[in-house]
Amino acid sequence: MLIATFLSINVFAETAVTQSSLANIAIYPEVSIPATAISLNDARISAEVRARVKSIPVLVGDKVKQGDVLVELNTKDAELNLRRSEVTLKGIESRLKLAAYQYDQADALFKDKAITDELLRKRQADLTSLQAERESQKVNVEIAQQELDKCIVRAPFDAVVTERLAQEGELANPGTQLIRVVDISRIEVSAKIQPQDIYSFENAGRLEFKTSNSVFTLKLRKLTETIDPIQRNREARLIFTKNIALPGSTGILLWKQTIPHIPANLIVRRDNKLGVFINQNNKAKFVEIKNTTEGRPGPVNLKPDSKIIINGRFSTQNGDDLVVK
Repeated sequence: MLIATFLSINVFAETAVTQSSLANIAIYPEVSIPATAISLNDARISAEVRARVKSIPVLVGDKVKQGDVLVELNTKDAELNLRRSEVTLKGIESRLKLAAYQYDQADALFKDKAITDELLRKRQADLTSLQAERESQKVNVEIAQQELDKCIVRAPFDAVVTERLAQEGELANPGTQLIRVVDISRIEVSAKIQPQDIYSFENAGRLEFKTSNSVFTLKLRKLTETIDPIQRNREARLIFTKNIALPGSTGILLWKQTIPHIPANLIVRRDNKLGVFINQNNKAKFVEIKNTTEGRPGPVNLKPDSKIIINGRFSTQNGDDLVVK
């Protein structure tokens, strides 16, 4: 008789709990990860011709505009080569005038039947050959002019000089590095996003890059579609919305999550799943939280007035009848 009474009491037992609305307990955690400002153009500019370094009119730290002179190479050899090409072209043009005159004369004589067709064809071939030679030599003149132009090394973009890699008086060969410049206008922020932060990052509101003395607002340009095989993270590239940090600046990428999170201390584990209990018509309902790990706040897709079980959550089971204190 006593056993029957005991069973009856437990069948109709209710779990006493306290509760609070999601709106009252929700937090919006801030996430911070290391980040670096990277220039899209960090160029070591090399010589394209063989010549001695005449002067380097810029110093490390100087800002330069696109087209500004960075290095001057000795132009004497290039100038002589250009003059030789131009003189050769003049000689060809002179011969071409003679060949054109001879062809016109031969054509007139042929019409009067004073010369053979074979001689006319020879004059025409001589003219065509010299015309082709002239065009070829024009190309040589252009190449020689380009070689001369390459003796003046100019900035390919707005930049800051970061290294002088050659010295005045040195002999530079094609491929010899002369100077290093870093683009100061096209700068992005690079950050490595860990798997557990991907969800909150993709749903973030304001993105900020914080250095030791400044804060910059950002917007996402691209979250790479590849995963680093060693670190198991994904790289995010972000661009500045207003002010731009100096290339090479290090700091942290910050974002405040826009999705409500359950505090870590209110999350419980049931059947190897992390989640939270809510009061649904005085019945306990376990809601799994997928995008979280042990000891971290978890994002939930619940209405602000959802009743979250606070005290009594550890002993609560899914489907329990609830008595709210």
